[in-house]
Amino acid sequence: MQVLKVINNNLVYSRDEEQRDCIVMGNGIGFKKKPGDWINGDKIEKIYKISDPVRTSQFTQLVKDIPLAHLQAANMVIDYAMSTLNKKLSENIYVSMIDHIDFALERLEKGIPLKNKILYEIKRFYPSEYRIGIEALNIIARELKVELPEDEAGYIAIHLVEAEVDSDNANYVQQSVVMIQAILNIIKYHYSLELDPSSLAYERLLVHLRYFADRVLNHQRFDDSSDKFIARMLKEFSEEYECTKKIRTYLQKQFDYEVNDEEMVYLAVHIHRVLSARKDNG
Repeated sequence: MQVLKVINNNLVYSRDEEQRDCIVMGNGIGFKKKPGDWINGDKIEKIYKISDPVRTSQFTQLVKDIPLAHLQAANMVIDYAMSTLNKKLSENIYVSMIDHIDFALERLEKGIPLKNKILYEIKRFYPSEYRIGIEALNIIARELKVELPEDEAGYIAIHLVEAEVDSDNANYVQQSVVMIQAILNIIKYHYSLELDPSSLAYERLLVHLRYFADRVLNHQRFDDSSDKFIARMLKEFSEEYECTKKIRTYLQKQFDYEVNDEEMVYLAVHIHRVLSARKDNG
């Protein structure tokens, strides 16, 4: 690989074997280099391939002034998240995660804590991402000898969730949390009972609500059932259907989203499963 442009001592523009523009990172990889020089392959630590030119520009502006050690730790966090989640993440994760980790370290050094007001909800609704956030703090502690507070694990989880859905909505997770909590409360008060968060049915309901919240916030529709099937299911789960009517009203008022009959059916089925699991457990 050859240098196209030097960003700083540790980052250069180049092209990969398929002639796609990329950014190459490595300790001293750009030191005293000029366009046309060959890159020492032994020094390459990371190759960033970001297809969106806007995000490439944002990334370049971000990383040119960030300490190499911060970049290296953030890369470890992102690599760990990608291998653990086994999900495709938006390219924007490189911008959002690196920026957040660098800023968190800067805030800690200046003694400016940032309380995560939805940490408890993140633990409940996004447990996989939260666990990765905790491991991210361990990686940062090991690599940088800096102990970030648990609140940062929640913020890292938020960036992962946003990268999973490729959302540019800065309030995406907060809005999702508010929506999911409200729906759970509607179910809780409709039946005058406490839901069992340890049950498999409850976990399945949360997974469904995560995808449901994503469709609501992006104004997408779920349409995968015949009219005959819908009519039969609504009749079979008529009691649960009454609860979903309240959910429909809430979403229409708060998010200007009209829940269609397909969504009503699947919500009713998940509510039925949660209620059945509670009865089975006494």
